Amino acid sequence: MIELLSLIFAQGGRLPAEFFGFIFANILTLLFGSILTLLSYRAYHLRKTQPFKFATIGFAVITFGSILEAIYEVGVRRSFDLSSQELIALHSVESLLLALGLGLLFYSISRQ
Repeated sequence: MIELLSLIFAQGGRLPAEFFGFIFANILTLLFGSILTLLSYRAYHLRKTQPFKFATIGFAVITFGSILEAIYEVGVRRSFDLSSQELIALHSVESLLLALGLGLLFYSISRQ
C-alpha cells in the first residue's frame, strides 16, 4: 500500500483512471486466488492427499502469475509506463506461471 501511495505522489497525483482499475482488478484477483489457495490447503490439511497438495500449489502459482505485473509496476519499477520489452517479458512469465498452475491443477484432478 505504501508503494502505491509513493507511486501516486511521484506522478504528481495524476495517474490515469485505468491504472486504478488495474490495481483494483489485481486486488480482487489476489483476494479470490488467496481464498481458493487457502480452501485447497485446508482440504489438504484435513485429508493429507497428494491431489489437494498439488491443487494448493497450482492455485498459488496461478494467483502469483496473475498479479505479477502489478507487483512489478508498483513494487519494482514504480512506474505504470512500461516499455514493450518489459511487457513482453512480463506477459511471457505470467503465461508460463499460468500454464504451470493449470498443469498442476490438471495433475491433481487426474489423480483423483
